Amino acid sequence: MKTLYIVLITCIVLHSCASNKYPSSKIIPVTFDTESKNESLCDFVFPNPETNEELLMLKKVYNLNNLIIDANSDIEKSMILLNWTNGRWKHDGYNVPENTDVMSILKDAENGKNFRCVEYSIVLSAVLNASGIPTRTLGIKTKDVETTKLGAGHIVSEAYIPELKKWVFMDGQINYIPFLDGIPLNAVEYKNAIVSNKEKIELRNTNGTFDKEDALDKINWVAKYLFYFDVRFDSSEKKTNCNTKNSLMLVPINEKNPTIFQIESKMDNLLYTHNIKDFYKKPTIL
Repeated sequence: MKTLYIVLITCIVLHSCASNKYPSSKIIPVTFDTESKNESLCDFVFPNPETNEELLMLKKVYNLNNLIIDANSDIEKSMILLNWTNGRWKHDGYNVPENTDVMSILKDAENGKNFRCVEYSIVLSAVLNASGIPTRTLGIKTKDVETTKLGAGHIVSEAYIPELKKWVFMDGQINYIPFLDGIPLNAVEYKNAIVSNKEKIELRNTNGTFDKEDALDKINWVAKYLFYFDVRFDSSEKKTNCNTKNSLMLVPINEKNPTIFQIESKMDNLLYTHNIKDFYKKPTIL
């Protein structure tokens, strides 16, 4: 009986050490391969806003052209559409829509329903794509993604800004784009800036620059998620895969390739890379 008691206590201790309810808030630096040539055989594919029926309908129904008619740059257009998306509903981290297409989400929101970060990203990516700015939904995950029960991931968007020839991080739920020295940042640049220049980061939207204390609060909150990054290869209707996998995950050098999300959910649809150039290839428009 004493032996059994010791075994049970040991199992409980080991289990508690192996998992946690919420992710660690520790800010962990990340390093990626920035020197190797691009190795990915697959492109990031986006729908053509001039021919894609869903995007044409979205643009017409919500009069997106009028929203951005006075914008003087792609970043201004992005901020206007970011703000518009953020105002469609209030955040509800538990409500999953019955239908996940952009028109259904927006219609449900008009009827008073609220949704998660996932839906903010779906809508923001769609309205930006409809407006000629290739945009993808971006999953960001904590280092302890496999052993955390809740809150191990957040969903945002990354838009390819043609004028700047770079990808830019956008959070539809919280309504901001991060800037450093006047330059909008992609997700990896954002993480690196948090580690080295946190006080200099500015969060901006159509209302201006966030108050410093408010900005630091939001920066510290998101920092834990900026460890693993994953995106789909195909953001169009075709939903084609790459080597039987539909998504690419950027993994820090010397870190494991995670295959489980929040203890129970398998992540078996991923290709993995340490290569920044793989992850930040220019978009391909169908």
